[in-house]
Amino acid sequence: MSSGKFLVVVSSLLAVAGCGTIFNAREAQLAVKDKGEGVCSDASSPKLDLADYSLRELVDFAMTNRPSMTAAALAVVDAHLALREIEADAPLVSGTPWNAPHLGASAGYSAASMADHRLRSRTTGNASAGLSLDILVYDFGRNRARANAQVERVLSAEYALVSEGYAVFEEVSEAYFTLMARDALLEVAQTNAAECALRLKQAQDRFDAGEAKRLDVTSAKLDLSQAIEATIVASNDVVTAGAAMMKALGIDVTRGTRDEVFPATGNALGRVMRGFARTDYGVEPAFDFARTNAPAMAIARARLRAASHEVDCAVADLMPSVSAQVGLSWTDPLWAWHWGVSAVQSVFEGFRKTTAVDRAVVQMESAATEVDEAEQQLSLQVETAIAVRDNAQKALETARISLANAQENLDTVKTQYHEGDASRVDFTMALTKYADALGKRVSAFYTGQIAESKLFSILGRVPEYDEKELKEN
Repeated sequence: MSSGKFLVVVSSLLAVAGCGTIFNAREAQLAVKDKGEGVCSDASSPKLDLADYSLRELVDFAMTNRPSMTAAALAVVDAHLALREIEADAPLVSGTPWNAPHLGASAGYSAASMADHRLRSRTTGNASAGLSLDILVYDFGRNRARANAQVERVLSAEYALVSEGYAVFEEVSEAYFTLMARDALLEVAQTNAAECALRLKQAQDRFDAGEAKRLDVTSAKLDLSQAIEATIVASNDVVTAGAAMMKALGIDVTRGTRDEVFPATGNALGRVMRGFARTDYGVEPAFDFARTNAPAMAIARARLRAASHEVDCAVADLMPSVSAQVGLSWTDPLWAWHWGVSAVQSVFEGFRKTTAVDRAVVQMESAATEVDEAEQQLSLQVETAIAVRDNAQKALETARISLANAQENLDTVKTQYHEGDASRVDFTMALTKYADALGKRVSAFYTGQIAESKLFSILGRVPEYDEKELKEN
């Protein structure tokens, strides 16, 4: 190969290396430029219609739209790339020997001017190029320890992604059931207001016929005013719950309001979508399952294993490293090549490396305490969640009995009221008790659904959707 061709080859290697990576990096920078500068996109966001979506479909939608899920997924990618960086430094005596060689290329031209014996200036120059191959032969396990630690960080990032998925699932489920409860409670308030309006009309008719006193009309007006006020409060609760639902789904106002995206279905008191089947397992079996499957425990254990590998890495850093070098160089018109083997061992660095071992041990012990702390926190969460679930189930059973009694009492008082055997006060109290019992039944039902949804994320169980129409009258 001529000197010119060799220089061209080396220059080409320098020019081509990393071009694809640089292009992708620039494309990524352009993609986020507007966000970094706070510039809004001119393209209008398409409106959404999730009216017919089940809870499962809403959770899947949130999984693909929540920025937190994207961030967790990018953390996994970053952890894998960090592992690739470590593997790129693997020694020749390793599981990935093809990563051991490090090839470098250089090219250049230098010129100098000088004067001859007649004081005439003359400039001469030389072109040069070179190729070098460096191979780490053995490092006493330093690279392997670093790689093992990073593998555990990869697992930790993947478990964190799973954990974020559970968090999104829990938030969407809670927002969904809360919104359903608020819709139902609004219907309770509206039904009560309609009943009070009817009672006012009847009282006015009886007053006009001389069969009732003006006090009855005034009291009926007061009852209606209070019922309307309760309706306004319930309506505000629906608005708040709707906004929380939109946020849980990862939707902003540019994609539509709650009434556009996820409108109320109507008849919330008679048509209830149950999200999850009722569970009955106790605290101990739930905790035993969670210790093995909960993402929080898996993350804590992965961090402990990573810290243990960091101890190996710090110990290996006390040992020498053995490398080999091969090189080919050209300085017009001379060619030269060289090779060599070297072993490097630090003799004294102010106890930095031994102190690094001690720090790695302390960090490992700290990670071990974090596992214990995570287990205790998990125990508290499981015990609390089971208690909330059990209380919600008992509250629902009691609320159903109370609602049945309130319905029977209202029917009886209504009949007596029309026959003149019961006063308007009796009727109002019966109606108020019925509305209160109905509201408690609705709240107890959806509180139980929220409690069931929380158990999936705490225990690390796959959500088991059991959606069907139930009559809760």
